[in-house]
Amino acid sequence: MAKRVNSAQLKGILDISFDEGVGTITEIVKDEENVYNLFNLLNEFNGKTISITIKEENDIHPVEEV
Repeated sequence: MAKRVNSAQLKGILDISFDEGVGTITEIVKDEENVYNLFNLLNEFNGKTISITIKEENDIHPVEEV
């Protein structure tokens, strides 16, 4: 059966304040910062069957040669 996928992909710094009910993702592209409202984005998927993946990237350093 054919499927249509509605998705959103953001990469940036997550900032959530549960006390204030505010969540943003700040994406840094070249010399520009774009801020997205996480809760507004999630609201588009409210009540629908979804899957969520959260991934953090960290640099790793190679072993120094002796």
